[in-house]
Amino acid sequence: MIKTVLAAAIVVGVARQFVRILADAAWQQAGGIPRWELLPLVGLLYLAAHTCWGSFWVRLLREQGVEVSWYAGLRCYFVSQFGKYVPGKAWVILLRVGMLRQGGAPAMAVAMTATYETLASMGAGALVAVLCLPFVGVLPVEVAGRWGWFLLVAALPAGLALLHRTLHRWLRQRGTAATAAAPSWFLLVQGTFHGVLGWLLLGLSLGLLLEAMQPGGDWTGSRALAVLGAVALAYVAGFVVLVTPGGLGVREWVLLHTLPPVLAQADTSPTVLAALAALYLRLIWTVAEVICAALLYLRPASPPAMISENLPRQTPQPYASNIR
Repeated sequence: MIKTVLAAAIVVGVARQFVRILADAAWQQAGGIPRWELLPLVGLLYLAAHTCWGSFWVRLLREQGVEVSWYAGLRCYFVSQFGKYVPGKAWVILLRVGMLRQGGAPAMAVAMTATYETLASMGAGALVAVLCLPFVGVLPVEVAGRWGWFLLVAALPAGLALLHRTLHRWLRQRGTAATAAAPSWFLLVQGTFHGVLGWLLLGLSLGLLLEAMQPGGDWTGSRALAVLGAVALAYVAGFVVLVTPGGLGVREWVLLHTLPPVLAQADTSPTVLAALAALYLRLIWTVAEVICAALLYLRPASPPAMISENLPRQTPQPYASNIR
């Protein structure tokens, strides 16, 4: 109840700030979106970014012996994204567990790998945000004084892996039923590359939206890095504030502060354009996500063929479900 009230307060507070900005007649000067044909690409790039992160989750599952097909894994990944719109974000993991358990995947393996995937993608985003900070012109005071938290988020995957390995070794030494083994360091490093590629695609998505709103902009390297840093800061900040569903309000609030310097050469007020860009981005990304998840949900993966315990397994890992 407290989380719901706090989330509602954040969303209402940010909404009032946007209403105050857009109530000014200056927003009418922005007109429509001249290059509306770029908008589908904005949504497709968002889906491509999540495909990078979802692919890493499938690889984590396979390392644990859960033989899930790419389609079934990505289908589960995108459908589970609806869970992030519930305060607390735990429903993302619960939905994945529920969907894959129907094919015999152990709940522990699904939940553990989902946690690693989430931390790896957000950790990569936090790392990108910190590296791009010199190019981001203006930061909210609440963010500028707490950039160390982004470094902490970036270190979470490695920290969890160290803790996981220590606990796993301790349990085995005492003869207790061992937990699922932690992912290999080699795969976690590759997960960072999956994550960074996803963030580059999200930066390109936001850049295309700004180009659609104000065509012909001078896209220098510093401006591109500023846009990348802005989207990484906004998305990771929305993830860190657990009470807000899908980072609603927090993400838009960060973009409202970080985008105006990028739009300083526009004819319309940069603050108004930043507010519009934040709202358009939320709308386009949400529509793309809903359409993708709905299409995948309506086309289930084929029934899994369970592997007989009498047959040799293809992997030495403790789990072997076959989810096609």
